[in-house]
Amino acid sequence: MGTTLALGAVAAVGITAARPGEHRAASVAGAAATTWPLVQGSPGKDTGTSLSGLAAAPDGTMWAAGGQQASGVYKPILQRLTGDTWSNVALPAAAAPYRFNAAAATSASNLWLAAQLNSSGDSHAVLRWNGTAWSTFKVPLSFQPSDIATTGPASAWVVSSSAAKRWNGTSWADTPIGIKPRAITAVSPTSAWAVGWAGEGLPATAHWNGTSWTTVPFPPVDGVVRGEIASALSDVYAASENDVWAVGTVRVPDEAGKTVSRSMLAHWNGTKWTSVLGAAGTYMTKVASDGAGGIWVSAGDTMRHRTAAGVWSDASLAQPVGTKVRSSEMAIRPGSTTVWAVGWTTTDATRWADLAHWRSN
Repeated sequence: MGTTLALGAVAAVGITAARPGEHRAASVAGAAATTWPLVQGSPGKDTGTSLSGLAAAPDGTMWAAGGQQASGVYKPILQRLTGDTWSNVALPAAAAPYRFNAAAATSASNLWLAAQLNSSGDSHAVLRWNGTAWSTFKVPLSFQPSDIATTGPASAWVVSSSAAKRWNGTSWADTPIGIKPRAITAVSPTSAWAVGWAGEGLPATAHWNGTSWTTVPFPPVDGVVRGEIASALSDVYAASENDVWAVGTVRVPDEAGKTVSRSMLAHWNGTKWTSVLGAAGTYMTKVASDGAGGIWVSAGDTMRHRTAAGVWSDASLAQPVGTKVRSSEMAIRPGSTTVWAVGWTTTDATRWADLAHWRSN
């Protein structure tokens, strides 16, 4: 498996440090699970809404972004957190053809949105709010914005499934990236990380140094199954230049030779990436700060917490009766230890979506 990562009581959440050539399941035992309450949503109302993006600015401003489908008509949704209440934000007419996939912000006057075309038109787009007015930057249909990051009004990145663009304060420019990115995070204008996959479906990472992207070696996964379904990293969070976390899922054979999915947790210490795999059937989709030196990771309706000391515990998202729940993004509210998750609930009867917000405490 390459170099393994010392993560403390990893067995508590189904993660086990794997030795080279070894694939074994971990026991699942540990701290009793807690529940994140559903703070705001409309479960069972069949509103056709969902949230996919969440941005937290250092000044405490938070935004949630997504879209709505009703009677065959799509429209974007943007919300802003005031106190503990999420309220809808008016959008310009230029936003109407799009659905927001991701959001990033550094202040109440620097918000960026990755926008996917949901109606007839000739382009996807990136939208920006500068505190006074909206700007819309169109990008080709061949470039579908999937994630976005920013460190200020003159510094932003957006990625699609195979490419990356950078905003220099004046215009967007293509920046060859060397991997197929799924997520991006930025530490400063001269340091950003993208994660995803490359080659024949292998997890991969790339680093921006202020001038160009460089593919950074990632520990090989012994026995990884290569094919149409990629083993990939799906999210990345940078606490600092030398403290970066990434999560994802890999496909490997189990003891009987059957292909199974296993979650992957990886860490960059400033010199190299190290990683561990979870038990068969586990997966991880998102990672975020806990505000106290640790991290939260998500896997659908399950939240897993690792303290700065490496101790793991589980939490679940409140699930209204008759529904299923799904988180799509999470972020720490700056200046606190409260983590917000956004996503949607679906009713068992209709399977129609309703946007949802959960909070850790």
